Amino acid sequence: MKELSPKLLFRNVIPNIERDISNFDIAGASVLVAQKGELLLSERRGFSDVESREPLKDNSVFRLASMTKPVTAIAALIAVERGWFSLDDPITDYFSQFSELYVGRQEGGEIIPDHKPYKMPKVYNFLTHTSGFMASGALGDLYDSRMPYPELLSNRQAVDYCLTNHCLTLEPISKVSYCAYQAFDVVALLVEKFSGMSYSDFLSKEIFEPLGMKDTTYRPTENIWRRTVTMSNKVEGRIVNVDMGRHTFEQFPLTYTSAGAGLVGTVYDYYTFARMLLGRGMLDDVQILKRETFELMPKAYVPKSVMGENSITSWGLGVQVYLNDGNRPAGTYGWSGAYGTHFWIDPENEIIAIYMKNSRWHDSHGAGNTGRQFERDVYASFR
Repeated sequence: MKELSPKLLFRNVIPNIERDISNFDIAGASVLVAQKGELLLSERRGFSDVESREPLKDNSVFRLASMTKPVTAIAALIAVERGWFSLDDPITDYFSQFSELYVGRQEGGEIIPDHKPYKMPKVYNFLTHTSGFMASGALGDLYDSRMPYPELLSNRQAVDYCLTNHCLTLEPISKVSYCAYQAFDVVALLVEKFSGMSYSDFLSKEIFEPLGMKDTTYRPTENIWRRTVTMSNKVEGRIVNVDMGRHTFEQFPLTYTSAGAGLVGTVYDYYTFARMLLGRGMLDDVQILKRETFELMPKAYVPKSVMGENSITSWGLGVQVYLNDGNRPAGTYGWSGAYGTHFWIDPENEIIAIYMKNSRWHDSHGAGNTGRQFERDVYASFR
């Protein structure tokens, strides 16, 4: 195991964040790095609201976007552990409508049915971006641009709309492409079906409350809204505010608890969640999952033959898994959000690292350049 130096972390990480703020690449960022249960770096620089100059604070709340996905993976594994369904169950066992879907193809500006899928996706495919259901790409992006998101009041409405109006956008199982929302909503509906609870209530009861994640939610209270970071963007060389209204993700109604993108939370709440992940389902005396169940999450489900030229990563359940990377050891896993949130867990070195900002378009997706620089800075900080 390599040990991080707190002094080197501060020396490597903080000047680059301050440079990013000075260069008008970000409004601000909160970062946290821990190793072997010890918090080595917890700093924030810049602004929660760039126009009012409100500084970022310890309890600032961020829109997590796709960092919601690992939470959904844990919810699914709780259901699996209770015997409600299996990851290997065909999705048609629960949604007969999938048997009627065709894989689509684009003809002109429209998508038309082409052929029935060669294999029917299983539950795990909806957590590993291999279901073909609203997968990104030419077809998925066209569908997404036409989705009436403000009119969709629930996960159920969103999934039903896609099942009724859309084809599969990729061949299931044999192809991989990122599924931003609805694939994870399918899993959330399974959890609702067997738990008899709304998805939001299930997460609160089974994950957030036991772990003490009091600021992580789909439906912010007034107190949480007051602490929520204002979205920003770079326009003509300056950082400006972007009014997201009272939406946790895009223009989704708050009743649409998107299992792929809708949560908000603080850096410390997500650190608590990440500590449970590093503990393989346990945090102190709180057990969210048995270890053997948890181990289903960070395994590499998608073979290199499906990943194509990308031999560095695979997909676990709701997380990207690193196989062969110059910095991170094999088995490191994590994910990012569309607004610049980013985290990873390095089990070999017992490292948790979290980087949070909220940028709407500039330097946002996949952690952006600033988030990737944070990764390099952390791994340049070993003693």
